[in-house]
Amino acid sequence: MPRKHLVFFTAADPRTDPGPTWSAYHFAEVAARAGLDAEVRLAGDAVRVAQPDGIADDDRGKELRAKVEAAAGGPFLVSL
Repeated sequence: MPRKHLVFFTAADPRTDPGPTWSAYHFAEVAARAGLDAEVRLAGDAVRVAQPDGIADDDRGKELRAKVEAAAGGPFLVSL
């Protein structure tokens, strides 16, 4: 049986709207915990998530930063 590879794509700027990037990381994390191949694919302004000051300094932004740090070397692929 062929396996599916789930890709969660986002291009939103995490400095002004961290929600879409948070969702991509969240769903990739859930998929990986369920044993599925998953990837977060960042494009456009979403690549700013890799910069120290690239994420909004609010509650959702702090949650996103924690997800980004947990994903480093983690169970799913993150690509730019």
